[in-house]
Amino acid sequence: MLYDRIVMYLGREPVGRAKKKRILSKLPYKNDWLDTAIANAQINQWVVNVKKQYKRTQLDQLRLNRNVRSHLHQYNDDDIEEILYCEWPELLMVMVKMLHVTGELKGSDIQNKFG
Repeated sequence: MLYDRIVMYLGREPVGRAKKKRILSKLPYKNDWLDTAIANAQINQWVVNVKKQYKRTQLDQLRLNRNVRSHLHQYNDDDIEEILYCEWPELLMVMVKMLHVTGELKGSDIQNKFG
């Protein structure tokens, strides 16, 4: 949901592309997220031997997160979501904060995702 808002929706128009670039520049774990993913046995299976290799970019960090969450049962690992939160605990918070700062949070409909 937030991946789609940041990457797909904001990537359509020049103003949105500027917001997308700003959001991506503020995401945490810039220098080490890929090393962490490779070092973690459960996340590693999502990173190695894939058709489109992950690069050390914030866009690919979001792509990995989206791919794992969209295909949770591909590797029969019920703990993978918790593992993502443990490895990158600030990622979701910063995404939400930056969507708010850029005026895009309301459009994400995030308030309806929580009970």
